[in-house]
Amino acid sequence: VQNATSCNKMAAVQDPKAVQSLVSDLKMLAAYETAADWRETKAMDGAFAAISWDDAAVKAALPEYLAANGSQRSQVDYAFKAMVPRPPQDIDGRQAVMHTWIKARLFSYNKAFPFQFSPYGQ
Repeated sequence: VQNATSCNKMAAVQDPKAVQSLVSDLKMLAAYETAADWRETKAMDGAFAAISWDDAAVKAALPEYLAANGSQRSQVDYAFKAMVPRPPQDIDGRQAVMHTWIKARLFSYNKAFPFQFSPYGQ
């Protein structure tokens, strides 16, 4: 019954393509970083524009993520750092915006299905 509740909760919060959206955003972040390393502004613009800015679930989660503190935010930040270990560079600020967007995406996932990083946690 708990799994059915979680599934219903997830369906209301996220599109079924959650993993695909996360991977797509991470690819665009990597493309942006690579283009920034080469100072290819058109490629940077393209990667930035290709982020899922129109995702309603992430838009809704963004202010909640920014207002979060404690374990919710630290779990999201931990998961993000595991996938993106480098901090944003000071190229133009857009990379930091992309980081925050992806963290808000992870926050929305964590709300629906809380992250469990330890096999011994409860």
